[in-house]
Amino acid sequence: MTVTITAMSSELHPDAMVTEILTASSESTADEEYNIISSSEAGQNVITWSWGAMTWAWYVICELLIAILGITGNVLVIAVVFSRRSKSRSTDILVGNLAIADFVTSILLIPYPKLNFIPNTWTGELFCKVFEGEYLMWTTVTASIYTLVAVSLDRFFAVVYPIHFKRFAIRRLVNLIVCLVWVGSCVLMLRVFLSNTTGVIVGKCVFQPSTRNLEVAYGIYVFVVEFALPTVLMLATQTVIARSLKREGARFTSSESTASFHQIARSRVLTLTFTVVLIYVICWAPDQIAYLSFNLGLISPSFIRSPVSRITTAIAICNSCVNPIVYTLRHPQFREAVKDFFGNQTKRNTPIFEDLELQHRLDKKNQIISKA
Repeated sequence: MTVTITAMSSELHPDAMVTEILTASSESTADEEYNIISSSEAGQNVITWSWGAMTWAWYVICELLIAILGITGNVLVIAVVFSRRSKSRSTDILVGNLAIADFVTSILLIPYPKLNFIPNTWTGELFCKVFEGEYLMWTTVTASIYTLVAVSLDRFFAVVYPIHFKRFAIRRLVNLIVCLVWVGSCVLMLRVFLSNTTGVIVGKCVFQPSTRNLEVAYGIYVFVVEFALPTVLMLATQTVIARSLKREGARFTSSESTASFHQIARSRVLTLTFTVVLIYVICWAPDQIAYLSFNLGLISPSFIRSPVSRITTAIAICNSCVNPIVYTLRHPQFREAVKDFFGNQTKRNTPIFEDLELQHRLDKKNQIISKA
């Protein structure tokens, strides 16, 4: 029984390949199996890589377009953020890391021809584990998700606990958090790396099947780690931020200018981060729910290659390219930073993804507390 793992064939979920292992033998021709076995019996060790012709199905074209858009947009964000690295604050560093994760994900989305034969060598094994098995893809996706969680927590502490935030939000700590996000992502997706190998005879990437109970457990694990937990954390922090800004805005209603000031601060802090979080939920919810349902046996295995499944996968991977568009449309400071970057005027001593009005309010609040 054989299975070839190609881009999007596993619908961004490696365990979906278990079904293909059970059914792939019916898809292989008798002639192909005879030729492989005959060459093995004759003592011919075929160790060359064999690539097939590129197929341009509609979902492959969508994947390529999303990859191009994601690479272009995230390169721009990375360039703009790192051009002001000496001026960056915690949010800028985290957004820059988010762009790096989405950039790598976009590169991995670039479709490539189907592999007809993979040699049973350490390079073939590594290729199956890292690329065909999508370990690297899932690692970057996980890093992107939890960097987004870190951004939400960063804004939460900045608004709700401004004094402690200013004391602890130093670059060294933020960089440590970034490193922990990447290491944690590698560990969380380690099961994907360990469960893929190269077939000894057939020359294909083969997914090692597990028991039904393990499939169900892993399906729930992926749903919780990749979707449920991050969504709860991000929505909870955004809700607390909104309530905190609303309460503080009500305290300064005596001054019209101050009320307007709080309106701007609330809009810029909450709207941008909430929009990014909401887009993440919209993009990933259909695919994650479908994958969980598949592992629980609530939907047929035939769903994996159905048009509906292709569509949910395409929507999910759109998340890797949408954030730069949001920054451009919703954040005037990012637009100004882009103009400065292309105009070679990166000397402005201002952060990008941290509202100046909010920072001024926090500084003023700290001064009042210190004088009291």
